[in-house]
Amino acid sequence: MSLTEVRISVDQVREGLYIRLDAWMNHPFLFNSFKIRNAKQIEALRAAGIRELICVPAKSDCEPLPPPSEASPSPAATAEQAAAADPELAAMWQEKSARRQKVAERRAAIAQCEQRFNKSVGSVKTLLKGLFARPQASVGQAKAMVSDMVDSLMTEKEVVIHLMSSKVGDENAYYHALNVTVLSLLLAKEAGLTAEEMRALGLGCLLHDIGKERVPSQILLKRAPWTPAEYNFYQQHVVYGVEAAQRLPNLTPGAMEVIAFHHEMMDGSGFPGRLAAERIGRLARIAAIVNTYDNHCNRVNPADSLTPAEALAYMFKRQKDQFDPLLLKLFIRCMGVYPPGSIVQLNNDAIGMVVSVNPDRLLQPTILLYDPAIPKDEAVFFDLDEEPDLAIVKTLRPVELKPAVCEYLNPRARVNYFLEQGSDRK
Repeated sequence: MSLTEVRISVDQVREGLYIRLDAWMNHPFLFNSFKIRNAKQIEALRAAGIRELICVPAKSDCEPLPPPSEASPSPAATAEQAAAADPELAAMWQEKSARRQKVAERRAAIAQCEQRFNKSVGSVKTLLKGLFARPQASVGQAKAMVSDMVDSLMTEKEVVIHLMSSKVGDENAYYHALNVTVLSLLLAKEAGLTAEEMRALGLGCLLHDIGKERVPSQILLKRAPWTPAEYNFYQQHVVYGVEAAQRLPNLTPGAMEVIAFHHEMMDGSGFPGRLAAERIGRLARIAAIVNTYDNHCNRVNPADSLTPAEALAYMFKRQKDQFDPLLLKLFIRCMGVYPPGSIVQLNNDAIGMVVSVNPDRLLQPTILLYDPAIPKDEAVFFDLDEEPDLAIVKTLRPVELKPAVCEYLNPRARVNYFLEQGSDRK
């Protein structure tokens, strides 16, 4: 326990005191840490059989009451009996029980999404590694994967973007290909593209970096700034990619467009052709936005990476002339004000990590809550749209977190995304 916290008796609790409880399952409150607002909350503490708790003076409006001269008697009634006698308290316990069930269901849904994501990463790795040894089969596999994504996006009304865990190392190229594909298709849906256009876009995004096979790894993985010669070599990966794509069977013109122009920018500052506005097709404009975003979030040196919120802000404030303005606004709408992977602080001082976003509810993402009283493998998820009194007040960088918070939330070394279709959130 911190020196700034004090263990006190429940008899010392008063309104205005900020408290922390020990076990989330053993009381009817949403949070383990909160400020006492009324006498009903104190009654609920007693009815739950809580005898001691933690006081946090720095967050309190007052000091605890003096310790009683004698220990107060144990509650005459059990928590269940107290709830039965008090409809308001019974409603709190009922809501807590429902929340526990929903947390369990949410965790199971995320676990299933993780399984689908890992399977997709494996498929991307297989098809990219076998692209030229088995071109016909690999392109067919890529088309099938993209078609499945497009069909899901076109048929499901509600799509949720999930933050995904991942390994780091030599798998980065496969995560990047999948990230760019998933987020580009999401943006394409928001922009009203047809299913055929989305399939061409998705195929191009899966294959957009195939030219990097001819760029030395000491350039691609270099953490120090490139020399001019190294940067010129890096830019050639687009040319190499087009040459490679021309040897593959049955690539659509739209997919070729993405491979050829995903680094071209609206203001003419891109490469390799320095094309501008009207010379860049819509599919390539979408790919350029998402490719840039993922590169900001997942730099070669993780310490240099931007947080998701920083990446969107940087693109909007510093790079907006490089992108189609309508598509950039739509992308920010898709990702949310607080994209998955953002560390946030709430108006009750709680800290959490955004794990999923519904584009229809931008300010109410799903949060993984930091609470030292709950084992991290049982950490609580909750949806801000179900908590009208709670709101995000700011984002935090991982380096601003205390080591215990960082270890608990486990901010991703890489930020990866996947889509959950048919969410049951109402």
